[in-house]
Amino acid sequence: MKWSYTSGKINVSSGEEDQQFLLNELIEEASRHRSKKKIIFFLFIVLSLILVAMMVYGYYLDDEAKDPGEGWHRFFFYSSLISTPIVISLFISSIIYAVIRRSPKNLKKLNQHFKD
Repeated sequence: MKWSYTSGKINVSSGEEDQQFLLNELIEEASRHRSKKKIIFFLFIVLSLILVAMMVYGYYLDDEAKDPGEGWHRFFFYSSLISTPIVISLFISSIIYAVIRRSPKNLKKLNQHFKD
C-alpha cells in the first residue's frame, strides 16, 4: 500500500485500487461522529436526572411509605432508588447509540486500506 498527501487530498493505492480522500471531508465526518457521541452522553445525563427526579418525587408523594429503617437497610434502599433510573437510562442510551453509531463511510474506507 502506498499513500501520499497533496493539496488537501490523501491518495491511497493498494494493489489494483486507487482512491482519493479529501481531508476536509474526513475531518467533517469525524466531527459529526463525535458530536453524535456527545448528544448521546447528554441524553443519558438528562434522562437519568428526569427518571431520578420522578422516582424521588413519587416516593415522597406516598404518605404511607414506611421508613426504610436504619443502617444498611437505609443505604440499600436509597442506593437502589437512585441506581434504577441510571441503569434504565443507560440501557435506553446504549440502544440509541447502537442505532446511530455507524462510522463515517470515508473514514471506514480509509481505515480498511491501512488495516490491509
